[in-house]
Amino acid sequence: MRQLTIYGLGLIGGSLAKALRARGAATRLVGIDLPEVVAAAAAQGLVDDLVDASKDGAVRAALAASDLAVLAVPVRSIERLLPEALAWCRAVTDCGSTKRSVVAVARGTPHAARFVGGHPMAGAPEGGFSLSRADLFASSSWILCPSGTSPEVLKIVGDFVTGLGAVPVEMSAELHDRAVALTSHVPQLIASALLALASESGADAAAGPAFASATRVAGGPESMWRDIFETNPDEIAAALAALTARLESVGRALPDVGPALELLRQARARREGQDG
Repeated sequence: MRQLTIYGLGLIGGSLAKALRARGAATRLVGIDLPEVVAAAAAQGLVDDLVDASKDGAVRAALAASDLAVLAVPVRSIERLLPEALAWCRAVTDCGSTKRSVVAVARGTPHAARFVGGHPMAGAPEGGFSLSRADLFASSSWILCPSGTSPEVLKIVGDFVTGLGAVPVEMSAELHDRAVALTSHVPQLIASALLALASESGADAAAGPAFASATRVAGGPESMWRDIFETNPDEIAAALAALTARLESVGRALPDVGPALELLRQARARREGQDG
């Protein structure tokens, strides 16, 4: 690949740059972001060229010269940037946490075949370039949602993902959003609710390792989570309803501990099956 452009050099975009540099996966690497962010990346020599996101002409030139552009910004920003990126670039993917709205934007352009929706299943509770690292994606799943994507572009993006040490997994945008509601979005709400409830009830002094583990991701940044809640509300609501129903059934049975122990048994069986 001659040139790869990363739009957004936060935790994900910065980690992409570091991983690509470490693996020699791109001949020329270009980063696009706000001036203060690109200055931090420049200090580490991670990219060959840095582009100020406010300079439309420079952004356009970087996209036009790229074999692949990766939009590593929040979902609403991806939606805004995608039409122009597709107009100028040979292949485009993103790292957004929801996929239906992004794929819909791509389908509404004349260049939908140039796009593959993407979501690396890797990250951290806090974001920002300072926390980026080269091994963030190693051996992790990377969801790809091709919808009308050309075989050539799908291969470009698939090779990009495997070149990072990640494992590409294809699924529809609809299935992706349903799945991550359960595996990511609801866990954020649960962790945040637990932390708030413990604080409000004065239970903090009794918090141990289990509580710390359960609330590790609590209080995610509004700049990211607002977009997620706005673009996946139906699936998040459905997952919350299913979870609430299961927990309420356990609560209603108490002091009969059978349903609670059965829930633990089912979880153990699934965990042991995954570990095996």
